[in-house]
Amino acid sequence: MGRTRWILILCAWTIVGLLFAVRRIVLVKVQGIHVSWVTVGALELVYWFVWAAYTPLVIGLAKRFPLTGPRFVPHIAIHTITSLMMAPVVSVTEHFLSRGLLWSAHITDPGVLRLLPPFAVSFLSMSFTGMLTYWLVVGLYQSIHFYQAAMERQTIAAQLETQLSHAELENLKSQLHPHFLFNSLHTIGILMQEDVDAASHLLVCLGDLLRMALERRENEITLQSELEFVGKYLEIEQTRFHDRLKVHMDVPSDLLAVYVPSLALQPLVENAIKHGISVDSAAGRLEIVAKRHNGRVWLCVRDDGPGPAPGSRLRFGVGLTNIQSRLKQLYGDESSLELIGGNGQGCEAIITLPLRRSHEDTSPHRR
Repeated sequence: MGRTRWILILCAWTIVGLLFAVRRIVLVKVQGIHVSWVTVGALELVYWFVWAAYTPLVIGLAKRFPLTGPRFVPHIAIHTITSLMMAPVVSVTEHFLSRGLLWSAHITDPGVLRLLPPFAVSFLSMSFTGMLTYWLVVGLYQSIHFYQAAMERQTIAAQLETQLSHAELENLKSQLHPHFLFNSLHTIGILMQEDVDAASHLLVCLGDLLRMALERRENEITLQSELEFVGKYLEIEQTRFHDRLKVHMDVPSDLLAVYVPSLALQPLVENAIKHGISVDSAAGRLEIVAKRHNGRVWLCVRDDGPGPAPGSRLRFGVGLTNIQSRLKQLYGDESSLELIGGNGQGCEAIITLPLRRSHEDTSPHRR
């Protein structure tokens, strides 16, 4: 055991000894016995200091034979036998140490000597007290051990959830890069033959977008930062679709500082373009809406594509499943992701989040 634990054990038993010393001094005064309170307190502290010396042994036994697991009953028996053996030893040790203390201090006052009961009486009474003390130490150790184990499990669980969220974010980024790069490079190749300036602008936008994606390490960012990223993405997509893709954003300024999951809107926008606007030449309107809803943040990505067929089941792909899993990890039951069809005309993807602002956070992102 380290020095710090020894000091803590000694301090704990000193406090217990002082409490019992005060009790004994009061009883002596009530009985009218005129003795020094220092002497009375010292005699009481002797017993508890003996237990302080034996406490590391008791803790070692409690650690070696815990009161848990499949061997619970044998361990109970071991501690019972040990307490029956240790309590008399402590009692005898305390009795002779108290006698030795009085002898070394040359105290022969009959009033003081009356405070020490005969050996047989002391042996029996203090042995019973010693057994209770032994089980008290074992019980306290087990309680502290259970508490520490519970805290460790919570810490490990929190770390695993954080690692899982980060892993899902990295997975989402890895899905974005190859698919999006292919489409963007294909568009750039076409523009190089038609409009070099537009191709150059598209390359700059693509570089900015990839840099922003690679630099993200946080699970949550402000809605403003997420919209900036989506804006870069849409700028590239608008180059692909020319004038057909019309983007309308309805985001109140007071919601720009709320926290949202990183890369939460981009997959929804990509899904709307891929399954809505791309498959219908007459479609081209994309709406991004944010508002308060029942004390929460309500984010909606809406397209005017053909949408799912009436009566068909709306299924989540890999990207939407990933977002749903991250929402569960970050917010539990306080969040949701829904897909709503518009009876064959368009589709809505709606994210609901708890309302949390960044006004107390000076950094642009939060881990």
